[in-house]
Amino acid sequence: EPGAVRFTRDERGLSVVAPADTDVGRRFPGGAFRIDPLGDTPIERVGGDELLFEDGRSRAKPFLVLVTGPTRAAALRISPTLIEETRRPAGEVSLAGEAGAFWREATGPLVFTAEPASPRSNDVARLNEILPWYAHDALIHYLAPRGLEQFSGGGWGTRDVCQGPAELLLALGRFAALRDLLLRVYANQNPDGDWPQWFMFFDRERTIRANDSHGDIVFWPLLALGEYLIASEDGSILGAVVPFFDPAGAGRGECASVWAHVERALAVIRGRAIPGTRLVAYGHGDWNDSLQPADPTMRERLCSAWTVTLHHQTLTTLAEGLRGVGRSSEAADLEAAAREVEAAFTQWLLPDGEIDGFAHFHGRGEVEYLLHPRDRSTGIRHRLLPMIHAILAGLLSPESARTHVATIRAALLGADGARLFDRPPEYRGGPQRHFQRAESSSFFGREIGLMYTHAHLRYAQAMARLGDADALFEALRRATPISIDAVVPGARPRQSNCYFSSSDAVVADRYEALARYAEIRAGALPLEGGWRVYSSGAGIAVRLLHQDLLGLRRGRSRLGIDPVLPKALDGLRAEVGLGGRTVEVVYRVAERGHGPTSVLLNGVPLPLERLANPYRSGGVSVPLSALQAAFRTGGDQMVVQLS
Repeated sequence: EPGAVRFTRDERGLSVVAPADTDVGRRFPGGAFRIDPLGDTPIERVGGDELLFEDGRSRAKPFLVLVTGPTRAAALRISPTLIEETRRPAGEVSLAGEAGAFWREATGPLVFTAEPASPRSNDVARLNEILPWYAHDALIHYLAPRGLEQFSGGGWGTRDVCQGPAELLLALGRFAALRDLLLRVYANQNPDGDWPQWFMFFDRERTIRANDSHGDIVFWPLLALGEYLIASEDGSILGAVVPFFDPAGAGRGECASVWAHVERALAVIRGRAIPGTRLVAYGHGDWNDSLQPADPTMRERLCSAWTVTLHHQTLTTLAEGLRGVGRSSEAADLEAAAREVEAAFTQWLLPDGEIDGFAHFHGRGEVEYLLHPRDRSTGIRHRLLPMIHAILAGLLSPESARTHVATIRAALLGADGARLFDRPPEYRGGPQRHFQRAESSSFFGREIGLMYTHAHLRYAQAMARLGDADALFEALRRATPISIDAVVPGARPRQSNCYFSSSDAVVADRYEALARYAEIRAGALPLEGGWRVYSSGAGIAVRLLHQDLLGLRRGRSRLGIDPVLPKALDGLRAEVGLGGRTVEVVYRVAERGHGPTSVLLNGVPLPLERLANPYRSGGVSVPLSALQAAFRTGGDQMVVQLS
């Protein structure tokens, strides 16, 4: 039967055979999967896709469906037997044993609970429950990129892998794995110094890769390297020799140190400045894939303010990382370049005090502003991404940051979270005027639908940077799919154990979406979850919970402590892995909910070094040696007092 999944069932579980005419069957002849229920998981029925439909009729979908009996928890062990080395009997696995250890390792370990009397205790429980699933999705994005809507496989987007997977590993302190990831990314750099938009994960498909990239892509490997250097203090990576990509094979390309790769990328960036400015040109696009320029001539004269904020953040982060490993001369050069970018940003990209979406330099000093209150062409007056990223990069004064946050709340926040624009681009269905997919895509979802969860999480990160604990926590609540209908008006029931890339309004077409956008933003129309699992957003969410909500930033020799918690979470407890030990962290939260005033480990005051933050009292840094000295036999408890 076309599309049917072949399986055999025995008293323990079932075996699923990979048919010879499928992709898995062709790659692994005779390969199969073994599925066994764990513990008391009650499997009542096994079948094909007919079990997914109320009428019981198959639609020839390649699904295997297991139906459990009533239970509070279900667990399965899925064992691949694809190659000879894996075709051996599997031992017994207990949910509380090996499987439980895996999840604890994958999430940190991290378990946190609120005081029972806290009005936020249910929300904390939701976050605690989704955390291992977000870690799970981030690991899939890192180790075998695919999702439930991309089950046949996917590649590493250069921008994506330098965010979600890299930030997951950074948050968990997995420096060896992060180094390996970076070396793989640098080995896929083109000889001209740029990277492809995406490249395939498996070496057997190494020649399948994008031919070009958006203007922001070249920054992400540099930014990820800077963050790695800051946390790991591993300057040796700069001397590691890796090849540039060569289609002839992994050993055929020109080889050079990672630092030589960096210098070639920096040369690419310098060569892309719009004449007369230090602003990088837009190129083929920026983070929002729907905004690729319709007119090719715009690529050299259009400037994305968001890409400029990323440029500044990349330079300052890489400079900090280099200075930390003794490369002071190179760091000084990057810091000087960052000051020039900041001056150009202030001069050109803040008309009337608000960051523009785009500046189109027509020549002779004439600049047209798009996606800004001065815009008379697109109808869009505000763009979220450059606002929040300018806060993250520290490019705005405290007063300007407050003004931009007020604009976000008035024009860009919806019932389901932060939205990319204040209104959708107008659907044209014919020749595009400014941006390709934004004007021609018939589907109102993902970036087109404006509530893209990745951007919403960066909004949450910006709120942490500002110290707005209530806004941070509310943003995290709305990004958690568990019982989402109790938090987001209009949210339809959805799968609760995975990351959704977007919140998509249920509309007939783009025309209805534009006409009823005010209702969509208010949650008056039904909202469904977008693509699942395959996204860098899951790793970003894990980092947010570790580093911004709980404020635990793991380094090679120091621990950063910079929580941002609402007053309602006074007494929050987190069981975390620190310095090779399991530590209970207790948070005492005063009115502000940030800026630690003291940190006690087992009653011993720890020496604190205040961290810089242009918008609020910063976090603190503690030497790991001080933690080691204060550890005791038995349980360890750290008490963090916030202002």
